[in-house]
Amino acid sequence: MELEELKNQWNLLSEQLKKNEIVNHAVIKRMIEKRTLSARDRLIGANAIAVFILAGMLILFPLAAARVTIRQELLWIFYIVFPLLILYSFWNIHILYKFNLATRTLLELHRWILAYKRRLRIEIWCTPFLVIGLFSSVFLIHHHYRSTLMVVFDILMLVVSVMAGYICYRYIDKRSVDEIEQGMKDLQDLE
Repeated sequence: MELEELKNQWNLLSEQLKKNEIVNHAVIKRMIEKRTLSARDRLIGANAIAVFILAGMLILFPLAAARVTIRQELLWIFYIVFPLLILYSFWNIHILYKFNLATRTLLELHRWILAYKRRLRIEIWCTPFLVIGLFSSVFLIHHHYRSTLMVVFDILMLVVSVMAGYICYRYIDKRSVDEIEQGMKDLQDLE
């Protein structure tokens, strides 16, 4: 009789452990998914901030042009490049929303991560050339109006913008993509 009771308790305990393991597995999976989606949302937020900054500059630039002499060529460059950058940021946001844990398989998400990392590498190589090209064009178009102090200011702005871009890449883009990639590995290990 006692042996039968002990056996029943053992089976009951075994069932409870299985239920707890299933619950723990689900909780861990939800935590990993939440961490992964918060990394994606951080990337979306960074792109949204970029849109607001660029849009703010689009609003402030005509106000500055009313007070300072700005040549027509620079206005054309500005009104072509900045809207293109805003469109590129919106395109990035659209691509980031395609990362959906509920509707895509892990294989599709791994492909998405590889494609996004490739885009980031292209961005990190192309952005300095774009920034240097823009600063050079500003300098060449307005070199008649520049004093030595303005040239030093231009160089400082170039250095600050390159450093800010690298810091944003390192601590927002790269970190978020690494967290997403780690989340995908953890989800794959759970399954």
